[in-house]
Amino acid sequence: MTRVWKVDRVNCSQLGTGHFSFTFLSEEEKQRVFDTGPWCFSSNLLVLKECDPDTPDICYDFNNYAFWVNFYGLPFERDTNEVIREIASKLGEVIEVKLEARGNSHYKMGKAKVMLNLENLLKTGILVNLEKKKVWVECKYERLPHYCYSCGRMGHYATACKEIPYEKSGLPDDLPGRYGHWLRVDVQELSPYGKIFYGKQEPVLEYTE
Repeated sequence: MTRVWKVDRVNCSQLGTGHFSFTFLSEEEKQRVFDTGPWCFSSNLLVLKECDPDTPDICYDFNNYAFWVNFYGLPFERDTNEVIREIASKLGEVIEVKLEARGNSHYKMGKAKVMLNLENLLKTGILVNLEKKKVWVECKYERLPHYCYSCGRMGHYATACKEIPYEKSGLPDDLPGRYGHWLRVDVQELSPYGKIFYGKQEPVLEYTE
């Protein structure tokens, strides 16, 4: 992880099955690693928590972690900090909101850093009520680890899903299940719900550079 984290050295010791302790050479390096996450190792989410010497191991909560979620589909005039914060609150606790320019355009698209419950289903999108109409807003996640295309939870693949058989999508035969690669921020493809909402006419999700 030293190369990925861009640190000179980090001491790692195993505390138990799936639990490790990382010791950084400086507080600055540690904080930078925390601030620029989430991080994955072999496509598995690495849930980092600040160590408190007075806190027992069983008291640490590894079921919640912060992810940057990008929101696509809002009209230009509605892509504001207030609207993004309200939409993001449907996913979990909102930590931070940003508006970032895409490509060569001055138009800025919203995203939010949200504390997600790792035991919950990933949200594909959110139906938003505007003043005159409803719009479907896609959720696309940054640095998303491997997740189940069947049940929508992180931590396992669809072939190992015990909750929902992968073959049962509940959608028309010409559409895949609601979970797929389109949840990743670097994929421009709409989700099946987005395709249905927009009549399978895929709008441009972002400006090309």
